[in-house]
Amino acid sequence: MKSLPNWMQLKDGFIDFAELAMELIGRSEDDPKYLKFAAVNAQVALELFLKYYYSKNGKVVEIQKKKNGIPQEEFIEHSQILNHYYAERKWSYGVKRELVFMMEARNSILHRAQQTGWSSELATSVVRTLFFIHSTWYSDFGNCLFERSYGKPQPLSRNKVWQTGVDSFVHQLSDLHDMEIRTCLTCKHQAVVAGEFFGLEGAEGDEYLVCLNCFDSIDIEHEARLLDCHKCGEKAYLIDAFNEQEHQLYVGKCSECGEDSWVRACANCEIFFHPEEGESELYGKYFCSTDCSDMFKEKPM
Repeated sequence: MKSLPNWMQLKDGFIDFAELAMELIGRSEDDPKYLKFAAVNAQVALELFLKYYYSKNGKVVEIQKKKNGIPQEEFIEHSQILNHYYAERKWSYGVKRELVFMMEARNSILHRAQQTGWSSELATSVVRTLFFIHSTWYSDFGNCLFERSYGKPQPLSRNKVWQTGVDSFVHQLSDLHDMEIRTCLTCKHQAVVAGEFFGLEGAEGDEYLVCLNCFDSIDIEHEARLLDCHKCGEKAYLIDAFNEQEHQLYVGKCSECGEDSWVRACANCEIFFHPEEGESELYGKYFCSTDCSDMFKEKPM
């Protein structure tokens, strides 16, 4: 007897197709024919993900075919599921017309042997579809399709197809949330966003800065600190908070202008500051202001 897959089967399915789409994106830069295969797999991943979305939420009946008002063991068409999804959402990580374009592109590839050459629009849509799946899964269920790279950029970070889609998705996030986009110190791509808007497996939480291009991330609550740059004024000066040198000095670098002079941590308030902007010295210790050095002087030794 025919039966619908459960949410666990659907989850395994969309992950498998999404990962294969990523692999094919990597191949498409050297051979454009792989782009169409990436598109087909990304679209299948999307279809399975939306079915997972309703199944996991206990709303599978909303996307089941009905006969005389009785739910059947069969899903409605993907286009109908897509319409239903956007009808109940106030906003989404994906633009509906773009996901419709992906559906139409898949049909063109499979049924009319079209979309066989290079297409910038298709390349962008493939990557954005994967980001839609990842971001929706993360925001609604707390799970991640992509994981933190831990300092070693993920393989697609230099891929032009991938970067094109990343740029488009980052700009969408920026427009939605009016947030600042920073340059990544690891891959040099302007694709770093605050963790409250995008998470990775191993880097979940507001305390992270996350690069959507190479998947590097920095914990600015524990691993590093973020300071206004004394050269360009941007809040983009990253400090290695675990690597104290002599005289309270720490390594730092601005991701926007490249300034990399030393910073100090005040001996009194422990706040990081640029010595070039002024400091006070007392008993061989350094302070961000005379107020802090005076307060330190008053403390019992």
